[in-house]
Amino acid sequence: MSITKPNLWKVSVGAVFLSVCWGLSGRSAPQQEDGQEPEGFRIGVAVNQIFLPVSVRYQGGGFIEGLTQEDFLVYENGVLQHIENFYSEKVPVKVVLLVDASGSTYYSQSDIRRAAIEFAKRLSPEDQVAVVSFNHQAKLLLDFTSDPDLVDLALKKIYAKGNTVLYDALYVTFDDLLKDVTTKTAVILLTDGIDTGSMVNFQDVLQLTLQASSPIYVVSKVDEYRAEAIGLRRLLSSRNQIIPDTLEDAFIQKRAEDLKRLADLTGGRYLSTRDFATLTDIYGQVAEELKHQYFMSYVPLNRERDGSWRSIEVKVRRGDVVARTRRGYYALGPDKTVP
Repeated sequence: MSITKPNLWKVSVGAVFLSVCWGLSGRSAPQQEDGQEPEGFRIGVAVNQIFLPVSVRYQGGGFIEGLTQEDFLVYENGVLQHIENFYSEKVPVKVVLLVDASGSTYYSQSDIRRAAIEFAKRLSPEDQVAVVSFNHQAKLLLDFTSDPDLVDLALKKIYAKGNTVLYDALYVTFDDLLKDVTTKTAVILLTDGIDTGSMVNFQDVLQLTLQASSPIYVVSKVDEYRAEAIGLRRLLSSRNQIIPDTLEDAFIQKRAEDLKRLADLTGGRYLSTRDFATLTDIYGQVAEELKHQYFMSYVPLNRERDGSWRSIEVKVRRGDVVARTRRGYYALGPDKTVP
């Protein structure tokens, strides 16, 4: 299936980014006048570079620091590649907080705001955060900033109601907000995972995200939604009413599997709220991982831009560690789409 943008996309979803809340985004942290990244971080220029944020842990779970370029081996489709650029941790990152603001999250918004603020405070001064909310439409509440107070202000503008256009929100985030960003990026998606109104489907979103280098950290409330769905099914059955597909176990399980796949293929993580005491704990784990990531790039030896899938594997010259990064990418030319 090809990734094509419907004629109505720019009007109904993409245009939101051009028209809402730019007053807040104008107050974001100052950039250098020449538009370059902050002093101390430069990415070497090469055509068709593939960028990889890489997390390295001991088998027991702790992060490994102090590795050098010589410690890493990068393979594309099983072929060893030459690492073009290498940065050891502390690379400035731009993080998109993608927040579910549908009606099902109404009672969680205070916890969501608290966790997001603590996350922003954990980042380094060079890092930046943008905030996107979604219910029946995707909204850019805050462009990239390093000011936690602005993040707090943006989150306070969220009023949870309505349906969930999760896939539309992911699509426009990658197609618009992150499209021209060349530094290290990441997306933290908080959602119950149940899309109820998007114009694009999961496959469209998956293919688009796999052309980017942003890991997606899914903070999943699917298990909470599943528990509520059981109660609603019983209530509807007692009234002899039709049970919608969105409340069925098979439907919910498929949505959970899709989110897990999205996180895994992009090099992120799937984090269920059921496994943590608070959302702040989850966001804190993500912040620590982003701080300890290595960042590297290579120019593929296979220069064909044929739209094919290219698998990526990163190995470390040590036997007791686990390296995680994006699983691969689609080798697209400037005017090609995924077959």
